[in-house]
Order: sequence, then structure tokens, then C-alpha cells
Amino acid sequence: MLGHYDPYLVALSVVVASFGGYVALDLASHARDAGRGRNGWLGAAALALGAGIWSMHFIGMMAMRMPVPVSYDILLTALSFLLAVGVSGTGLFAVAHGGGGRTTLAAAGLLTGFGIVSMHYVGMAGMRLPVPLVYDTLLVVASVAIAVAASTAALWLAFRTASPLQRLSGALVLGAAVVSMHYVGMAAASAAEDAAGNAAGNAMGHAIGVGAVPAVDDLGLVLSTPSLAVGTGIGTLLILSLGLLSVLIDRRRSAERAAGQEARYRAVVDSAVDPIVVIDESGTIQSFNRAAETTFGYGAEEAVGANVRILMAEPHRSAHDGYMTHFRETGERRIIGIGREVEGRRKDGSLFPLELSVAEWHDGRQRLFTGIMRDITARKAAEDALHRAKAEAERAREEALAARDNAERADMAKTKFLAAASHDLRQPVQSLFFFAHALSDRLDGHPASPLLASMSESLNGLRTLLDSLLDVSRLDAGVVTPAVTEFALGPLLQRLAEEYRGRAAEVGIALRLVPTDGWTRSDPALVERILRNLVENAIRYTESGRILIGCRRTSGGLRIEILDTGIGIPEDKRDEVFVEFAQLANPERDRRKGLGLGLAIVRRLAGLLGHEVTLRSEPGRGSAFGLTVPSVAPRRVMKTCRPAPQSGAQPPANGGKGLVVVVEDDAIILLSMRTMLEEWGYEVVAAVSADEAIGTLTSLGQRPDMIVADYRLREGRTGLQAIRDIYGVCGVRVPALVLTGDTDPARIAEVQQSGHRLLHKPVAPEVLRNALTSAA
Repeated sequence: MLGHYDPYLVALSVVVASFGGYVALDLASHARDAGRGRNGWLGAAALALGAGIWSMHFIGMMAMRMPVPVSYDILLTALSFLLAVGVSGTGLFAVAHGGGGRTTLAAAGLLTGFGIVSMHYVGMAGMRLPVPLVYDTLLVVASVAIAVAASTAALWLAFRTASPLQRLSGALVLGAAVVSMHYVGMAAASAAEDAAGNAAGNAMGHAIGVGAVPAVDDLGLVLSTPSLAVGTGIGTLLILSLGLLSVLIDRRRSAERAAGQEARYRAVVDSAVDPIVVIDESGTIQSFNRAAETTFGYGAEEAVGANVRILMAEPHRSAHDGYMTHFRETGERRIIGIGREVEGRRKDGSLFPLELSVAEWHDGRQRLFTGIMRDITARKAAEDALHRAKAEAERAREEALAARDNAERADMAKTKFLAAASHDLRQPVQSLFFFAHALSDRLDGHPASPLLASMSESLNGLRTLLDSLLDVSRLDAGVVTPAVTEFALGPLLQRLAEEYRGRAAEVGIALRLVPTDGWTRSDPALVERILRNLVENAIRYTESGRILIGCRRTSGGLRIEILDTGIGIPEDKRDEVFVEFAQLANPERDRRKGLGLGLAIVRRLAGLLGHEVTLRSEPGRGSAFGLTVPSVAPRRVMKTCRPAPQSGAQPPANGGKGLVVVVEDDAIILLSMRTMLEEWGYEVVAAVSADEAIGTLTSLGQRPDMIVADYRLREGRTGLQAIRDIYGVCGVRVPALVLTGDTDPARIAEVQQSGHRLLHKPVAPEVLRNALTSAA
């Protein structure tokens, strides 16, 4: 282009371009780091870059001193400004939000470059000259290439400059590139020639005269070109300075906020009771709090900058770098966000259990990882202690179960032993009973009668012992089933008082009854058995004074009490008296004072009925046993009369009491029982087996009136089977008794289920006679 350049304005254009580039880079860098208002700072960076480029372009055009008058089209000039800002903003926003990849950067650089070229040539089109301009194609292409390269460089530098020195270097490169693009574009323009081959500008120049030509705008105002250029430059520099000042102020505020946040973070981290360690992607420790110093033994100055491997035990210590490399390459999270138990390593080399959780975060420049740890040595010790305690408790439970099983087996063995011993003892005792009774009838008045009476008394004592053992065995076996009904307590207590009043008077004790009209719901036979044992116990251990039987109402029902003035029971012995064979005042085991089973049977019977037994006692002053039973409303009792015997009734023609079949495999018992039954007037068929009894009955052609069978017979057969066989021959069911010395609960239950009456050996003759009479 015809003319020359003002060196001062050219220098001013370079300064504006470089300063605009610096401010744009600084604002873009700040936008990258800003957490909020990022788009606003990007917009400011676009404005700074566009304003710098446009201002440099406008000053560069005015730096050209031409010999012709120059004016500027305001609309085109404004459009060039908007193009500069718009393409700068488009490029910056594209790179910022597009990830900064190569493809995005190239596309944004190309778009921005063409935009700047458009801005340049639109601005030149806004120049009003008396001659038209033509452009050199090669130089235009060169200006486009420079514009694209400069734009790409600017966008690349915008998000990669970290320090002011880097931004300054980038701004100088960017300013030089933009200036180069502009002046290459200016050089591409030249004045058109006329038909004669002379430049129109030259002719006009010679006509006007060479010199500085003032710029004239479309409104007819004459402007000083240097003044306008300087004013534009100063205005642009002021605007850019304001932008730079804004970012500096914002950086300072951000720094103050960051310092406050850092202080708060440090206060929280340093006051935390758990170790907190921050590392970067390479595993280098960036932060190490006080709890970490205490736990690991390293000072913060030792740990920060070292690799986090120093805190790890093998095998994690050797594999840590591989973990980090694997994470960077694949993004696979093996420990991040997952709490786990690991082993830590102190400075002294000692190892300890550690609970670790890792979080990932970014500070805008790099990826960091925060590890929060907890020394769980104490918890592990507690867990180990708990596991040991559980194991010990389990062993104790197993030992207790084994002991219980052993006790149950021992109890079962005791029950079986009592059953077997009872059977073996009852067999000979039974025969002795029968023989003694037979002899008593034949030796009436004989000198040997007293000896026989003593023998009978000894046999009664032995029977009492065996009966008590049988009661305990039956209760332990659970074969006693209460027959619960509602009944009046008055008649029961009256009967007991009348029965025991004579025995009490024989030993000098007054027995008194307090009448009651109370009713209860229970098994009357078992309640009577309990009260009998309590009354007998009171008589046995009361040497003088009195015994009182009565009943009183309580909140729980009725309490039947037997009070005595006997020897009393010490407090520490009150539970012991309910144990089998325990007798506090009978060390010599005098049989006349009992066997020590009465209260044991009381406790078992009360438990079976669900009643409570209480005991109050004071040594030397007596005892009070109580039985608490439920209370029910009294009912009206219907009185009945026993019918008188019919006149003229005659005994059987043969004078006998009937035919009794006895099945017993013990010959001695069989002989003694046959002798005793015949003495009572019965006709007897004695046999050692069911087959023998059936043969005898068949030969007699007579049906029996009663069957008495021992439970255990020869060849493994039982009395129940013998009774069924005899039933089969007779064709009818006749009354039957089963005798046994076996206390096995299963045997007792079997006989009871058969419906036959069961008598335990040894059976007193009177009991057997009553059983035969009632059965008949």
C-alpha cells in the first residue's frame, strides 16, 4: 500500500496486542481455576483478547501514513470489533468446555483464525479511500495462515499457562503473531492502476501534495490520525488494565478464602483423632496430620514428599506403585471408596492392624487421594478376647450338656437299678408275707407267736421302705397322672385328724383341727398323701406340745397348714429336708423315725399338682408346713345311704368265695399264695404259666372268678399276656390283678394302660384280700 508507517504507532499496536494477549491468558487461567463464575471469566477473557486484537488492528491501520484522505465507516468498524470479540469467545468457550483435545483445539483455532482474518479485512473495507484497493493473493493466504496459527497458539496457551512469567512469554508470542498477521494483511493491499498504467493514488498525491493527510469520517469530522490511534490504544489499555485488576482482586479474595478454608481444614485435620494422609497420583504424601505423626512415628516434615509406601507393610508396600499405575491406566477402583482392613507399618518397623478408607478428589490441577485411617489394635484385641470368651462359653456349654447327659444317664440307671432291685427284693418278701400270715392262723396261742409277730413287724417295715422307693420311682418316671376334681377340704382334714389323733395321744401330743368349709380343685388322693406325710412328719419330730391342722385363705387361694411344737429346722437346712433320705435328727437311722423319703415325696407330688409347699421354722420352737391350693366356690353335696342287705341272702352252695387262678413262676411264692388263699376260703388253680392254668381250667370245666398273675413269667412272657390267653379260653373278661416287684416306669405305664389293677410286691395280706373282695 502506498505510504509509510508511523513507528510509534506501530510500537503502540505491538504493546496493545501483547498486553491484550497477557490479560486474555490471565483471565482464561483464572477461569480454569475458578470454582464458580467460570463462564463470566471466560467471557472477560474473550473480550480482552478480541479488544486487544481489534485495537491493534485499528492502530496498525492508522499507523499507515498515506498521501490521500482516509475516513472510516462506523458500522463496518463496529462489525470488525464484534467479529474480534465473538470469534475469540467462541474459540475460548469451545476449548474450555470441549475438553481441550487436539481435535477441538484445531477446529477452534481454525474458526478463530478465519474470524480474525474476517475482522481484519472487514476493518480494511471500512476504510474510505479515493482509490480502490487490490490484494495480493499470496500475502492474503499468508495472513490467513498466520491468523490461524496465532489463534491456535492463543487457545492452547489460554489453559496451560500457570505462572505470570509463562503468561508473559505466551503474550509476547501471541502479540508478535497477531501483529505479523496484521502487517502481512496490510502489505497485501495496494492501490489500483488506471488505463495508462499509473497509480491513481500517485496522481492524487501529486495533486494534493505529499504529507500527513488528516482522516475524515463519514460525518464530515476531521480527526487527527495520531491522536485517534493513541486514544484508541490508551482506552484499550485502560480497559484491559481494569480486567487485569479485577482478576487480581478476585485472585486475592480467592486466596484469602482458600487460606481460610485451608486453616479450617488444617484445624479439623490436625484435631482429628484418626490419621489423615493426602497423596497425589504418584503416591507422594502431600499432607500428614498430627494423629498420623502419633500413630506412625514420622514427623510431618519427614513424611511430606515421601512415598506413601513407608506407611505400608508387605505385600502392599511392594505392590503399591502397581496399584496406582493400574488405576491411572484403567480407572478401576480397587480400594477407593471401599473401607478395608490392612496392616500399617510404623517408623520403628512394627506392624499394627489398620482400618483404611480412601477418597478421590481434584484441586483443579491434579487428582489427589485422601486416606483416613484408624488404629484398630484395641478393637482387634477386644474381638479376640470376645472370640476366646465365646469359645470358652461354648466349651462350658458343651461340658454342661455332657454333665446333664451324664446326670440323666445316671438318673436313668438309678431308676433301672431301683426297678430291678425292687423286683428282686419284693419276690422273697412277698413269699415271707404269705407264709407269715399262714403261720399266724396256725400258731394262734403257740409259744412261738411273739417271734412271728416280731417277724411280721419287720416285714411291715421292709414293705414301707419298698413302697416309699416305689413312690419316688413312679413320680420320677412321670407315670402318675392326677385325677383333678373339685372337692371339700373339711371332710378330708376331719378324716386325717381322727385317724392320727390316737397316734399323737400315744406319744403325749395333742392334735387339734380347725374346721374349714373351703373347696379346692386338685387330686384328692394325692393331696391326702401329701398331708399324711406332713402329719406323720410332725408327729415323728414333736416330743411334746401340740399339732394344729387348719386352713386359711390367702391371695393365692387356700393354704393348708400343719403346725407343730417340735424340734424345728435350722434356716440353712430347710432345703436339705426335701432331699431323699435326709434326716436331721436321726443320725443313727432309727427306722421308727422314718426313712427320710416323706418330704421328698411331698415335694414331688406338689410339683406334679402345681401346688406350692412352704416352710416356716424356728429351732426348738417348732415348724409350720403349708400347702397352697387353688380356691373354688363350694358346691352342694348330695347325701347318700348305703342299702341294707336283702333278707334271706345265702352264701354260695359250696361255701367257698370263688375260683382264683394264680399264675406265678416262683414256686415258693406260688405255694405260699395258694396256702393263704385257701385259708381265706377260695378255690385256687395255681400254675407257673398260662398254658398250665388253661390246661387245669379245661380239665375242671370251670370258669374262674378272679385271675392273679405275676408280671414277669418264664420264657420272656408277661402276666398281661397270660391274662389275655385265659380270657381267650373263658370267652369273657373276668377281674384280674397284676403283681410285680418291678418299678420300671415303662412297666408301670404298660400295666396301667391295660386297665388291670396293679399291686406292688411285697403285698400285705390285708391289701390283697381287700383287692380280691373289691374286684369280685
